[in-house]
Amino acid sequence: MKQIYIIPFAGLCNRMRAIASGVCISQHYGCPATIYWNNSFGLKADFSNLFQPINIPNVRIEENKKWLFSIGDTRDYLLRWPILKILYHTFFNFTPSKGDVTQLIHLGKKQPLLISCYSMGPHYPLGKLFVPKKDITEKINAIVGKYSANTIGVHIRRTDNKKAIGRSPISAFTALMNDEIKKDDSVSFYVASDDEKTKEDLKLMFPNRIITMPQKADRNSIEGMKNAVIELFCLSKTKMIIGSGYSSYSEIAAEIGGITLVYAKQKV
Repeated sequence: MKQIYIIPFAGLCNRMRAIASGVCISQHYGCPATIYWNNSFGLKADFSNLFQPINIPNVRIEENKKWLFSIGDTRDYLLRWPILKILYHTFFNFTPSKGDVTQLIHLGKKQPLLISCYSMGPHYPLGKLFVPKKDITEKINAIVGKYSANTIGVHIRRTDNKKAIGRSPISAFTALMNDEIKKDDSVSFYVASDDEKTKEDLKLMFPNRIITMPQKADRNSIEGMKNAVIELFCLSKTKMIIGSGYSSYSEIAAEIGGITLVYAKQKV
């Protein structure tokens, strides 16, 4: 039985969907999977800082300490590619349309190494695969305890994603929020954002309707990454999500909760 090696990279949600689809591949073909998790710039936390162990037979997360597998972006991969291609059947940003997974597993002597920040096919259920640590879960529950049956999630990406900012301006969010208030005056909003000023501005625009996490999400510290997980799962527990275009964070939150995602879009 061939072993599959998986290196998810980029941000939290990019990694989550790469892991979830990699687990599906390993389960479908009955192959053990080792997933190398990199504590790197933009995600300064180990998997074990954020989530409970993955409880699936023959699937394990390894906190990576090896230079060869320390891949945070395309440049890192290119530096290591000459060695990786000798040791493994290496596929960078593998998707089913780019190759046959069956061939990766059953042909050749080298082990398959899948490196991706994208989905590699169907996802193992994210809510079952990623279970936040107990201290994180307690904070999630404390925030969700403030929800009503009509709390809608709002995810506003501001500081580090130019496509998301251009596609989803603040005016697009407020327009959709006002539409929801017209439908139901009892509606409230859980607002998740990487910009604290945006949260405060919305509290002034929508008095007594805005719920936020008091801490700031800073992806370059362990506590900041814990807060990012808190925000993600708080969004997933709302009635629906008004999200940012070009943001995997909005997508993954909706997928975890099995809820509707509506994008705030710039009118053209």
